[in-house]
Amino acid sequence: MSGAELDQLLGVLLRMLSGTGPQGSRGTRNDDAGAGPGGSGPGGSGPGGAGTAGSPAVSASEARALTELLAAHGIAQGQLATLLGLEKSTVSRLAAGLEGKGWIRRGRDERNHRYVRLYLTPQGRAVADRLWQAWQSRQERILAGLTAEERAGLALGLRGVLRGLATEGLLTAPPQANGQS
Repeated sequence: MSGAELDQLLGVLLRMLSGTGPQGSRGTRNDDAGAGPGGSGPGGSGPGGAGTAGSPAVSASEARALTELLAAHGIAQGQLATLLGLEKSTVSRLAAGLEGKGWIRRGRDERNHRYVRLYLTPQGRAVADRLWQAWQSRQERILAGLTAEERAGLALGLRGVLRGLATEGLLTAPPQANGQS
């Protein structure tokens, strides 16, 4: 059982527990990005929270959207809705709010100018990077308190839970053993 596989499994489960809807299972560093459980944003601000000094408040949905955009390097609004497990109209409002904060911009698809994609602005990328680092730090702290035996047992159990979630249609595909997805 590799540490990376356990990190991936825990990340998927924690995102599911954040209450933001069904998740896909993708396997790269940025693809596993997401808001922490309970909607924690940078500096531990929760949904609608005040944030830390100098850091804007970030809701759980905003955090998830920003980290998905960090991974995607530009994505259609409908694709973002699918990744977040939200209705397209909800993502439209979410994107408008992120655009209003200056964190994303809408732009034409480079290959097909008929399509509009969402892209992070430099300010949005900085917020998304902080979210990603906070998320990674949280996962590391959670796993650091476990013995090797506990980690192995957790990984085995998480694979079973994720397989069950996929069977119920709450997860697009469970991560494969040995970190393959």
